[in-house]
Amino acid sequence: MNKNFYQMPNNIFAFHMNKYEIVVYSYLVCCAGKKKECWPSLTTISRVLGISRGTVVKAIDKLVQLRLVDRVQIMMENKNGMMVMRNNHYFILPFEDAWQLYMNNGIHY
Repeated sequence: MNKNFYQMPNNIFAFHMNKYEIVVYSYLVCCAGKKKECWPSLTTISRVLGISRGTVVKAIDKLVQLRLVDRVQIMMENKNGMMVMRNNHYFILPFEDAWQLYMNNGIHY
């Protein structure tokens, strides 16, 4: 059996996300795989999906707000001793938790 596929929850459409938010979520889920974590750059996400970096940033902000994704900004020291931002690290959160929050609180973003 071919393992080049991933699944999305059916209820994802109940969150009324726009097409960019859905496609960015889908891409992150695809990249994360079973480990539920990934670290593609904003440039990579933008290039692969054919959308602007600004649109990617807005979509990720919304996914974090919906608690579908958690984002950790990674900082590293460069050779000059200055701290510089590296790729974000993304964690795909359990969909059931976001769904329960949505249902219990009536959150409509």
